[in-house]
Amino acid sequence: MASSPSSPALVQRAARILAHTPPALLRLRAPAVAFFLRTAKLAPTAGKALLALLLLLNVGSWPLVWHFRVLAPLAEFLASRRLLLLRHLFSSSRTKAAALEAYYSARSPVGLHPLRMVATDTYRATPDDCDFLLHLSNSSYAKAMDRARFRLAVNTFPNFMRCGGWAPLAATHFQFIREIPMFAPYEVRASVGAWDEKWIYVVSRFVAPPPSSKSRKSKSSSKSKSSLPDSDANEGIARALARAGSQAASVGGALSPEIGDSGANTPARTVTGAAVQDEGASGEQTAKALLARAVVAREADGAVLYTVTVAQLCYKFGRRTVPPAVILAANGFAAPLPSADPSGIDTTPTYSLAAPPPHWAATAALRASIPALTAFYAGGWREERWWEEALAGAEAERRERISLFGVLRGGMEGVRGVQAGNGA
Repeated sequence: MASSPSSPALVQRAARILAHTPPALLRLRAPAVAFFLRTAKLAPTAGKALLALLLLLNVGSWPLVWHFRVLAPLAEFLASRRLLLLRHLFSSSRTKAAALEAYYSARSPVGLHPLRMVATDTYRATPDDCDFLLHLSNSSYAKAMDRARFRLAVNTFPNFMRCGGWAPLAATHFQFIREIPMFAPYEVRASVGAWDEKWIYVVSRFVAPPPSSKSRKSKSSSKSKSSLPDSDANEGIARALARAGSQAASVGGALSPEIGDSGANTPARTVTGAAVQDEGASGEQTAKALLARAVVAREADGAVLYTVTVAQLCYKFGRRTVPPAVILAANGFAAPLPSADPSGIDTTPTYSLAAPPPHWAATAALRASIPALTAFYAGGWREERWWEEALAGAEAERRERISLFGVLRGGMEGVRGVQAGNGA
């Protein structure tokens, strides 16, 4: 089969035809012929420009781009550690160990309340992430959550990652409230929602970037009564959960060891049939209350809420499951019990890296030795129970929140046996 002629060949053929065309006919068709010649010359250039534009608009879907986005927080963490080691290449072992300890301490959330920390990532709804309705497609939310969870992991348990620990994803739940238009910027704010003896729940909130300070000032007089008051963004989650939690059944049952594939005991919660029935009865009320609250509420800084997601994870050290409270406390989180003086003034201590919580100093020996830290995560936490007191001040709020996340998990586990045609 003969190959099709190229654009220069077409131009030459058209020129030969025009050479034998009578002048009178040529004058009548001169505009059309001129347009044809210009189009033939510009076609390759226009095609290349269109292809380049198409590739540029879909740069987010190029090979390895997803890996770069997701692993960027971890790569930055490891690169800065490598630079630190290079700076101390000729230092003594003691100096190098002290520098590493200072590095990991600076990267750890020392003194922060585990239910108050928020890790934020900024994105834009690019065409390759949008559907035919010109807004962010449902599958793109999961892509954005991957990076948000990685950043939260780097910011919450660097000492656990240092020993080879990781946090596999067990389940994800989405609630879509508003669509994100194409090319619109948005933020993903990831925070710890709650935890139990095995699972930790990460809440990611997709929001429109908050308005500028001038815009907030001009709209302050007309702020909706349903808006959240100005306070910590994660405290807004707590209040919303608390309102819905009054209608939810708490997760009942006693603790019992769950035997994993490795044979190691994994803390688990057994739920009685009555508890599951109560949770199912209140689950619809809980969902409605949360949805009604989320639709009308803004974030504390005025950002508009698009979507709320919940990720269920656990902490793994090899094949052993480590309770989330152990990981949080060992990496510096603290929640002291509230206290007040006789006059009612709050005297609850506040901690930071400069004024660390008591348990942080107690774990100095663990952090100074990788073998000691490894042994602690491998099972030493069962004998050393200081981590329970480190988060005592968060226990009441944790219990209030976990009842709602238990309803969410219990409902999904309950529908595993629902199949078409089996009468369930």
